[in-house]
Amino acid sequence: MKVVHATECAASGTLDVIVALARELANNGARQTLVYCPRAETPPNLRALFPPGMEFVRVTPASGFHVRFAYEFARALNNVVHTFEPDAVHLHSSKAGFVGRMAKVVGRWSCRTLYSPHGLSFLDPDRPAVNSVFRFLEALAARTGATPVGCGRSEADILAKLSGREALLLENPVDDRFFAIERAPAPVPTVVSMGRLSRQKAPERFAAVAREVHRVLPSARFLWIGDGDPAYRAELAASFCEVTGWLKRDEVASILGSADLYVQTSRWEGLPISVIQALAAGVPCIVNDCVGNRDAVTNESTGYVVRSVEQTSEKVLRILDDGGLRDRLSANAKAEASRRFGLTAFARRVVQVYGLAESDIREPKALEPVTPSGSIAV
Repeated sequence: MKVVHATECAASGTLDVIVALARELANNGARQTLVYCPRAETPPNLRALFPPGMEFVRVTPASGFHVRFAYEFARALNNVVHTFEPDAVHLHSSKAGFVGRMAKVVGRWSCRTLYSPHGLSFLDPDRPAVNSVFRFLEALAARTGATPVGCGRSEADILAKLSGREALLLENPVDDRFFAIERAPAPVPTVVSMGRLSRQKAPERFAAVAREVHRVLPSARFLWIGDGDPAYRAELAASFCEVTGWLKRDEVASILGSADLYVQTSRWEGLPISVIQALAAGVPCIVNDCVGNRDAVTNESTGYVVRSVEQTSEKVLRILDDGGLRDRLSANAKAEASRRFGLTAFARRVVQVYGLAESDIREPKALEPVTPSGSIAV
């Protein structure tokens, strides 16, 4: 099998998923090419993350009105499709998804085309006018015949409604090292969040939670792993929060091993990698009720799904004060993460999404060989 992956977002969670897909497909004999745009947070060792034999096509990042980006990205994709002659093109993220699906029509691709937004761009609850524009563009591109692939059940459901066709489900996987983390809680209550300091992640809400909790529990430590907008960094620093900057995966794993709680305040998501990493590490999660977050956390079992800063603060204080509750949520989180987000579950979904023969699939390394629950289609 020959597969082309394409994204304008070669960073953070989107990149993690593409790397996992590329490794799984390579283990089953696929030849692959990545068409990508670098970002400031793109790892400098990008190529080393992928399996040997992977080919790369670098495109100038999007800026301004994106006209030049759209032209160059579409041209690069068409060149690869017509020279590499892939069996499938997998478009990752909204911009690459829109440009790629338009290029599919113009270039008359004969190969199968898959589209994974990894977080739809019209889900910001505070920007209805902008949302209507992005929703229109998504609906337009959805009629091109590409197969929609949601990384969470809510996202898959939305994609199915937009396209009027079956949407596949390919939940994001977790690196095995997060399941192997040994819990060693820090001497002071520790609450962690992770991601780019951006509007989507709503770090101002995390700062507000930290201020509320500190009024009752001054010893609590709040950590934000990541970087981005300096204004958000300043607000967090003024609200009893430490901002670590971007860390290596082993450093993230070490922090999660000592954390009592993980809090995700996002306005919208696809299926947040950071949350499922925390679950795999056995860290109870409190997440804002939005697409993606609510798909990752089972309310009152692996954590809590909340709707306000006040609810978040109340749950943080409750869990920090109740060791028995914390231990129960921790055990449930690790067990459910293994069943849903382990590499075995991911491998089985890759089989169905890419149409590979079950008999050809390599059994991946995982804690236990399990079958993902639920249907692959939404």
